[in-house]
Amino acid sequence: MDKYNVAIIGAGPAGSFLAYKLGCEGISVILLEKQKFPRYKICAGGLAKKSYDIIFSENKEIENITQKKVSKAIYVRNKKITITDAKKNLIYMIYRSDLDNFLIKMAVDKNVEFKDNIIIKNINQKENSIIYKDKNLEKKIYYDILVGAWGCNKKLNRLVNIIPFESYAISSSWEGRAGPIYSKYSNENIICQIFKGYPGIVGYIFPKKDKITAGIFTSLNSTDKLKKMWKEFIDFWDLDKNIKPRYALIPIRDFNKPIARENILLVGDAAGLADPFTGEGIYYALKSSIFASKNIQNYLKNKNYDLTYEYNKEINTSFSNIQTWAKFYEFLFQRFPNISFWFGSECFIGNEILNSFIIGEIKYNELSKIIKYSLKRIFKN
Repeated sequence: MDKYNVAIIGAGPAGSFLAYKLGCEGISVILLEKQKFPRYKICAGGLAKKSYDIIFSENKEIENITQKKVSKAIYVRNKKITITDAKKNLIYMIYRSDLDNFLIKMAVDKNVEFKDNIIIKNINQKENSIIYKDKNLEKKIYYDILVGAWGCNKKLNRLVNIIPFESYAISSSWEGRAGPIYSKYSNENIICQIFKGYPGIVGYIFPKKDKITAGIFTSLNSTDKLKKMWKEFIDFWDLDKNIKPRYALIPIRDFNKPIARENILLVGDAAGLADPFTGEGIYYALKSSIFASKNIQNYLKNKNYDLTYEYNKEINTSFSNIQTWAKFYEFLFQRFPNISFWFGSECFIGNEILNSFIIGEIKYNELSKIIKYSLKRIFKN
């Protein structure tokens, strides 16, 4: 009988990093993934400094797959261009495929069993078993704890009867050559842009060594407007129209709903743990995996440990208030896009506050820190 302490479904950043953390403790783990690795995945490919630092603290070789370290940004508001320089690294550019493969290798090096290109056929919660199809053969494994790290896959959420989502943000990504318009500003800048007529939608360009990743993000359920803005965005930067953007849903959690039940935990996007203001999800993927690892270890040491209660409690304590404020900032941006964008880009205090959010120096809900930071900057200048 194939039995594991922990079975993890999904080998994105949340699942593979959790597998690595558990593997470091000698816990038997199987990591199941529907895609064949190494896979090519288009994603913004930017690690905020706070996310980069988490991985760097575990494995400094993350530097070897880092494409660029970016401190400069170009903000475009209705064709008005503002160039800023934070004078410190804000975002570390990495191809998402490289990141996924890097984290998988970290897990496998810690004796995690990794199965890719498989199909989940059934999860039997009464007998703690999973049936999956691997190369046309059905296999059955047993687990003590099941972790859902399957991203936005509502079918699997329904299968384990944990559906914690309040809403969905939408992102799209395009990857290709930069072209002359972007290149004239240098290939060292992040682009962040809004267009008149598309409130609540932001376009971006992230530079890599030989390509750029362009995209659009919105927390609004507005697919038609998203496609129209894409056309203007591509025309503005003269991007290759033959490369079609790929769209993805980003689940946003309802914190009144649990993300764990009995011996089943959800991490990352599967739990709706993403930033509704920026769409950034890797930080929450890594942090929720760290919390899950700690709680799983406690449970395996003491079967009387209330895994569900403690994990839900730690996630809520750590993220609920932060995401509530992120939703508030997103609400303001949707209603007052010009003012909000001006404050975050063209106002030096607003821009430094925004940078501090990205780096992780200040959290969204730390109002006293934000006020003190603003006053300090005002009097300094």
